[in-house]
Amino acid sequence: MTRIAHIANMYGPKSGGLKTAMRELSHEYALRGHEVLLVVPGAKNEYSNTGAITTISVAAPKIPFSGGYRIILNTGAVIDILKNFQPEVLEVSDRTTLLRVARWARRKEIPTVFFAHERVDGVVKAFGKLIPYKNFLTRRWNIFTSKSVDRIVATTNFAAGEFVDLGMQISNTYSSQLVSIPLGVDLEVFDPSNRHSDSELYGSLPDQFLLACTRLSKEKDPLFILEIARSLADFGIETPIVIAGSGPLEKKIARIIESEELNVILLGFVADKDFLAKLMSQASAFLAVGPIETFGLAALESLASGTPVICRQEAAISEIISLKSGSALPRDAAQWRDQIIDFLHLDRESVRSHARARAETFSWERSADMLLDLYELERIA
Repeated sequence: MTRIAHIANMYGPKSGGLKTAMRELSHEYALRGHEVLLVVPGAKNEYSNTGAITTISVAAPKIPFSGGYRIILNTGAVIDILKNFQPEVLEVSDRTTLLRVARWARRKEIPTVFFAHERVDGVVKAFGKLIPYKNFLTRRWNIFTSKSVDRIVATTNFAAGEFVDLGMQISNTYSSQLVSIPLGVDLEVFDPSNRHSDSELYGSLPDQFLLACTRLSKEKDPLFILEIARSLADFGIETPIVIAGSGPLEKKIARIIESEELNVILLGFVADKDFLAKLMSQASAFLAVGPIETFGLAALESLASGTPVICRQEAAISEIISLKSGSALPRDAAQWRDQIIDFLHLDRESVRSHARARAETFSWERSADMLLDLYELERIA
């Protein structure tokens, strides 16, 4: 048995991929007989336990204009929690305040693994246009991150890119500090057969629609979805775009949809995973508009649901789709419109089969096994 702790920031009730990854990996670790501790920010200090998985929330303030995300400032409290748990491995999903905890763990000779869930250059580009010396500061931040941990786990080549730029080599054999381990997908929950299930949530949706599942925040570029909607309308395409997600831009997007009478349906944050799986299986195509996604779990879940994915060519999702299950395009609404029209006219059963086959090459079981193999090497070393 190994005691594995995972600490994270930028976490909230409506967190997407990060929360999913932590939950699924913890579940796989527990199934294999390991003890897991999750430490996350919350509105107050809280404790919960489910079998071999313990979750502790540390009281943390909300980040302004983030849509509810919180960041732990009291890193001493996190260190005290870890001292009590005595982890044999520390997983870190943060490169801000919790790097202090990672550096403490290294001093205590606890193997420390950082998950590259986002790229600093992408976040700075989205929010820090007026910041001087952006490239220099980004590089220094990445150097500091790499020196704070023993290993860096990159889920795609895109996620690894800014560390490769530092001269690091990405490896699948655990021979370097930068390790390639893809995330997975729940192939039972997300399945093409969900399109036949019944759901009364959110009323009735049209038989044919496009789906985007994204946080409505600047770095995700959700306003591009509205550009696509305008382009579809100009061509007389009446297929609506359904957006599942919320965030700081939600009210602005709602105002634009209403004022321009765009054929877009805002669902807000969808907490019901079964209903989300139904949406994904029914959609004609999934629109992954985010330019800095380092993996794209929602897109992979759509593939597992039998739905093709159109994504930004610069994002990591372009590494995940195949030629028969999706398309990677630049930020050009006309090109996305044309690809959508192509998907609408393809044989849906054939596309569904190719999308599902691609998703079946990913699993949480494989991700957990690769990580546990790495941790065993760390403990032996």
